[in-house]
Amino acid sequence: MLAPNNVAPYELMSPTLLAQQPIDAPKRDERNDKNWSVYFTYLESRIGSLRSWRWSWWAYWAVLAAFFMARRYIFLVVANKMWRGSPINNAIMDTTAQKSVGTCSAGMWNGLTPSSRPWFDMGIALPWITLDPDGKAWLEDTGQRVKTVLSQSNFYTTMHQAFQDLTVFGTAPILIYEDVEDVARFYLPCAGEYYLANGGRLAINTMAREFTLNVQQIVDMFQIKNCPAEIVTHWQNGGTNLDREYIVGHLIEPNFALDGRGARTGEKIRLVPEGFAWREIFWLKGTKTARPLSVKGFRIQPFAALRCYLVANDAYGRSFCMDALGDNKQVQTETLRKGEFLEKGVRPPMGADPELKNEPASTMPSMITYTNTSGGKKGFWPLFEVNPAWLTAITADIAQVNARIEKCLFVDTFMAITRMAGVQPRNELELTKRDLERLQELGPVVDLIEKELDVIIMRVLDILERRRMLLPKPKSLAGIPLKITYVSIMRMAQRSSEYVGMKDFLTTMGGLSSAAKAAGVPDPLRTVNLDKTTTKLADVTNFPPELLFTPQEVAAHDQVRAKAMQAQQGPQQAMAAVDAAKTLAETPMGGNTALSAITGQGGGGAPAP
Repeated sequence: MLAPNNVAPYELMSPTLLAQQPIDAPKRDERNDKNWSVYFTYLESRIGSLRSWRWSWWAYWAVLAAFFMARRYIFLVVANKMWRGSPINNAIMDTTAQKSVGTCSAGMWNGLTPSSRPWFDMGIALPWITLDPDGKAWLEDTGQRVKTVLSQSNFYTTMHQAFQDLTVFGTAPILIYEDVEDVARFYLPCAGEYYLANGGRLAINTMAREFTLNVQQIVDMFQIKNCPAEIVTHWQNGGTNLDREYIVGHLIEPNFALDGRGARTGEKIRLVPEGFAWREIFWLKGTKTARPLSVKGFRIQPFAALRCYLVANDAYGRSFCMDALGDNKQVQTETLRKGEFLEKGVRPPMGADPELKNEPASTMPSMITYTNTSGGKKGFWPLFEVNPAWLTAITADIAQVNARIEKCLFVDTFMAITRMAGVQPRNELELTKRDLERLQELGPVVDLIEKELDVIIMRVLDILERRRMLLPKPKSLAGIPLKITYVSIMRMAQRSSEYVGMKDFLTTMGGLSSAAKAAGVPDPLRTVNLDKTTTKLADVTNFPPELLFTPQEVAAHDQVRAKAMQAQQGPQQAMAAVDAAKTLAETPMGGNTALSAITGQGGGGAPAP
């Protein structure tokens, strides 16, 4: 049942292809396929099991969404919902937490996958192998092609939203699909739509989801020839039928065989040939159609699952906002009470004599309430009088709680320079150490995210290779595994201490070298390999390697320089010899010249003994 050439219909979807879809679907055999019947039962039960295992996380996400980011959570995946525009932020009175989520997610986005500067390089996983120029050129060209695909697709907009999901929910799965227009396209399911499961290595190897599509979207994504009869009928009728929604099921998992029970005992059936490591199936959820909407096989994992903090065998991650949830609940309650406090101070509840029960009364400006004050009684008075000192106390406590929320979401890390208080750093080393202290807790999160970015980049690389959009690989790279090296701002910030240490060392060595020359003692700089130091310093500072000479070029330049010095020193040495001979010839010495004394020849004196 695999599509010809293993091309999924959604890889070709576009407005142009949708416009070419016929009104009537081509005739096909509607008899239910035995293998699909087995798979349908399996898919429905598997997604039900995944839903049960996700239940506690799903309930927790509802609370996180209510207090941090309600717009990115779907409580129930139900078709034809007409209340999607209803208010969703009723629990939020103070928006400090929402702004902190924006700062944290934007900080990670700009720090790990910035769209404005390079953040990764292609390399090899065997550092003891020295590549030739062809290998280096291929790696540089391939890395540039991958970066071009990412920049021309929706990758960066998807990652911006993914880091928000990561900050709030602790998990953000990303689908990486081949696309006819963008080469690669990325999809980010919403919290409440997806399900995840771990493999034996405790890494995500299964992703499922339930999501809604209307009839037009189903035809656009899967083409009319792959749609079941019910969808075809709605497509033919048109009008409002095109907006009718269905729940689509989706499962990606390792491509193990299923037992075809009911046919013959032990029969193994497959929808995807066993040469593929992964299989993907789309189908109409809860509707047993004659065939699935789409079946595809993958040789490498077609999705990545970004997660913050991991615990044991949990498939879903823990988030920063989980740490700040208690503080956020507190500040929302305190903000509500503060509003009530102000309201009672400005418009307090009023008391009145019973005789005013049927008389007009008002607390509005310029209005009059007539009361009887005979006998010294109050006719109209506030029942509750607030203490102004309480306002200062509750305002200060709200500020303290908001500061804790911002600390949980690393606002002080990503706004380090802007919010730096007190005595400013005296030098670059002190500033770097402050940054490193703030980044220490984010270090494990950065490593986990980069592992999943490996999956995304390798998947894009596989798409380019299968589309023959890469240069032929040189022989020097045959059989050598590739490796992604990250040079993002956050990774460079973690390495900045190494740069500062090297800089201080070289500055100190320069001073010692000058002092040694002045004292006439051996130069201590002779103990430092300056060529290797330059290479290491360039690597630490992410200096473009193409701007450095290769060792072969350096050796060639040294030879040219040595020959030039020899050529320059030859005439100088000859002239020095002539000048020396002339000086000896003109120097008197016992009636002879110094030259004749040396050669043993004299004009009138005795020869030298």
